[in-house]
Amino acid sequence: MDPRIALLEKLGRHPELSYSEVQGGVRIEPPSATGFAVTLTGQDGDWTVFLGEAGFHEAFSSPEEALNFIAWCYSGEARLREFWRGTSPEKAVLESLENGEWRMASETGLIFVPFWRSRREAILQNPNLLKVQA
Repeated sequence: MDPRIALLEKLGRHPELSYSEVQGGVRIEPPSATGFAVTLTGQDGDWTVFLGEAGFHEAFSSPEEALNFIAWCYSGEARLREFWRGTSPEKAVLESLENGEWRMASETGLIFVPFWRSRREAILQNPNLLKVQA
């Protein structure tokens, strides 16, 4: 199964989401100013999902895992915290809602950042399209 085709089929049922095909994948644009982009890329059994604009990514060896991860990003139980130094990304933290509290699920950080620039944080969350109670 090619998860890009499966994702495009699912996106066809969500006209509220804007998406496009990109080289080797599919990019779903942020649904609002407080949401984050989701991009699926890959081939030959290696799939990567990128979230937001600060470099967060997660690798998957199965297309089902990648698609389930993307669905979870629209469940109301996932949010992305991006940290920036000026206009340069510093790190991104994916959080999971567990028992009413946000807990770190995964983190991606960059090594070389302009630490002297002012730091800012953005907390991003996509809509609950799966109607999961948060």
